[in-house]
Amino acid sequence: MTQSTSSSSVLQTQISFRAMLPDDLAQAWQLSKDLAWPHRLEDWEQMFSLGNGFVATTSENTVIGTILWWAWGPQAASLGMIIVSPAWQGHGIGRQLMTLARQALPGYRVHLNATSVGVPLYEKTGFHSTCVVAQHQGNVSTVPLIPLPEGCRMRPMGSADLSAICAMDTAALRMNRSALIELLMNDGRGILVDSEKGILGFSFCRKFGWGQVAGPVIAQDPAFALPMLAYWAGTCAGQFLRVDIPQDETVATLLDQWGLLRVGSVVSMTTEPTEIISSQADAPSCFALCSQAFG
Repeated sequence: MTQSTSSSSVLQTQISFRAMLPDDLAQAWQLSKDLAWPHRLEDWEQMFSLGNGFVATTSENTVIGTILWWAWGPQAASLGMIIVSPAWQGHGIGRQLMTLARQALPGYRVHLNATSVGVPLYEKTGFHSTCVVAQHQGNVSTVPLIPLPEGCRMRPMGSADLSAICAMDTAALRMNRSALIELLMNDGRGILVDSEKGILGFSFCRKFGWGQVAGPVIAQDPAFALPMLAYWAGTCAGQFLRVDIPQDETVATLLDQWGLLRVGSVVSMTTEPTEIISSQADAPSCFALCSQAFG
């Protein structure tokens, strides 16, 4: 046995995997801070409140790896916050965390947003790419106004709208995220666009990371989505705002004009067959994610 093989074996014996506990969140937050991710401890607590997770720990119970997962109904789930401490990378920790999460979700179609480094690992475990998600952020420099089509109005969201909003979100993403939508209604600000035909789109804005994040933005058409994005940019004028969008040049150009520049991107991936995804042509669309973790 070579010295490097011996050292690797010793490291492997020091690594344990178990379910994430609330007491792990402070260490998980520190891991994300070490990678310059913007998440606050409150963001970790919110994400964990809706899902489950696993951690990798050393013999001293130091958290060196994390993964969170959320089951959205009986068939669809998403994974996020997949982190391995840089000092412990290269020992299969990320792969084992992914295996544990997938084992906890038998038969589910699973979605995630991956960094370019993570894409090869996920492709080996049955995921394929669907689109690029662009991360735009900055201090809003202008207060734009985009008019709605005639006969439409924008109004604050109310509790009576919950069921219709959840139905639209499910139609757009094919995941029942009712628990997430209800949390956003309680913790954030929500608006919708409607007409005599009913609700045509909705969106949220809430505290996250270094400021505010706008999303999700779900709508039947860009004509309803863009005015909602403009509304959030206007209410956050001079403040830090983040928006994660499925790559779209029209939306990206507007965000750039508002001072929200593209600073990075991730790759959306899923285990769902491509032909099923492409068959949803008449469904509402997602114009901005809730977050890269939630989708």
